[in-house]
Amino acid sequence: MADRKHDVVDVRQEIAELDRSLLAKLEERSRLSRKINKLSEGENLAADVSEREWLAELEKAASGDLPLEDVRAVFHQVRASARALEEAARVAYLGPEGSFCHATAKSYFGAGGVYAECLTVAEALEEVARGRAVYAVFPYESSTDGLVVSSMATLEETDLVLVAERTAAASYDLMSRNANMGDIEKVYATAAAHAACERFLERELPKATVIDVRSPVVAVDLAADDHGSAAIAPAACGRELELGTVRANIGDMADMSFRFGIAGARPAMRTGNDTTCLLFSVDDTPGALFDVLRHFAERGVNLKKLQSRPVSGKGWDYVFYVEVSGHVTDRPVVTALEAVKRGTKYLKVLGSFPTER
Repeated sequence: MADRKHDVVDVRQEIAELDRSLLAKLEERSRLSRKINKLSEGENLAADVSEREWLAELEKAASGDLPLEDVRAVFHQVRASARALEEAARVAYLGPEGSFCHATAKSYFGAGGVYAECLTVAEALEEVARGRAVYAVFPYESSTDGLVVSSMATLEETDLVLVAERTAAASYDLMSRNANMGDIEKVYATAAAHAACERFLERELPKATVIDVRSPVVAVDLAADDHGSAAIAPAACGRELELGTVRANIGDMADMSFRFGIAGARPAMRTGNDTTCLLFSVDDTPGALFDVLRHFAERGVNLKKLQSRPVSGKGWDYVFYVEVSGHVTDRPVVTALEAVKRGTKYLKVLGSFPTER
């Protein structure tokens, strides 16, 4: 027994030494991130390789002793912390505090970022345009409704460009200090959360009073101090207050997710696995759209998305939103856009960024 205890002490000492070694390596990595910040001199270095590719390479290198989901979680946080050191970003996001957009911004830029809540996408983009923020984060596509047209139209009116994207699940949890559904008399939720979970509330808590609040953070704060109440919010909102999850993923639409755009004043660098977004309009004549799109096919540029929307104030005129594989500086994309410009009434490139999906 004494020998086994001695062996355990030795192993724990080895772990402690390894922890100190890991800390030293992380600090060395942080110093390199700060060096990137100095060398960049204000240039946008948001794109070296996409996080998806980076994590995939790490997973290949893993021996299997650590579960891959833990590998992803640990190194995602390492990258987020490094990104904050590299860019020292002040980030404007579409509120409210605790929303999926806010969580996405914090996930991407890390704890070192400074976050500014904005009431509209236009306000978030204006913060960047005026130099009060480095990036703006906003939703621009949902898995249920497709492209958020208002977000794209607002971005179109600025000189900013998309420099990154982030996809995140939009899952609501019912959280409370009481683990028993039968004890819940009040539910705090934002209007959006209430609407997203309406059928669940009618079915499972028909007698509970639903109280609308301005943000998920307010909802969990109130639920934490109010016995017999619960909050509907993203899971992350309840962790700091140690609220228990009464029921997870209670939204009426299962597996819903959002795609968030990250916009800045300077273009993202080429990574070799990029997506380029653009808007254009053509004459209302037979074959006009085909004549434009064929330029991508002829140069081997993959067309990933095509969607049309009416042009505000111009009757039945339409503008087309397109996503293609490649960076705006890639030769095939450059020559395709040169040809597209000659065949369109209007063309605007919204940006190129590392492909995350």
